[in-house]
Amino acid sequence: MARSLLIPMALLTAACACAVKPAYLVSPALSAAADLRVAVLPFDSQAVDISAPDVMRKLAAENLSLRGYAPLPAADVDTKLSALGISEGGQTGGVKPKDIGAALGVDLLCYGEVEDFNFQNLGFVIRKSAALKVKLVSAATGETLYEGSGSGKDIKVYLDRDEATRAFVEQMAIKLADNMMKVPLKREAEKAAWQALDGLPRR
Repeated sequence: MARSLLIPMALLTAACACAVKPAYLVSPALSAAADLRVAVLPFDSQAVDISAPDVMRKLAAENLSLRGYAPLPAADVDTKLSALGISEGGQTGGVKPKDIGAALGVDLLCYGEVEDFNFQNLGFVIRKSAALKVKLVSAATGETLYEGSGSGKDIKVYLDRDEATRAFVEQMAIKLADNMMKVPLKREAEKAAWQALDGLPRR
């Protein structure tokens, strides 16, 4: 087998591996929460794409709403957090949950970390992936009431040079359109956010 095909075949094998069912942490105290308003804080991110935290934060808020919770408007959250010196996700860990909760007037705080948000168009291999970890914390007690993670991936391997060339052009056009619509990695990001909150009890 040609050396140039070794990497694509390895990636194809990895993509076909059996997926591990996500594990979720759900505290009994979550069901006792009477106030279903939740502040979705700015997300931390390990991704290079600077749009990733905002994209995943918005999707997380949408999924919380679908499960019966009431996310505060992001603009209101950001305005009040700025008074605490918080302007990005990496700063939320430096302020106590009770102080954040007091500033926002809610007990449920949603923290998030974008673990992956990547588009790779390598000719013979096209890889799109997004991964998110979220947790709900009680501002009053500091207890983690819920924790979950999710990921969305799409890996395509082309062994024919002409097919790879066509796919390269098509995927670059799709990426450009997604970026113009401000929904990069739309399907993968939506799957990651849904899966991360799929273990959250509906209210």
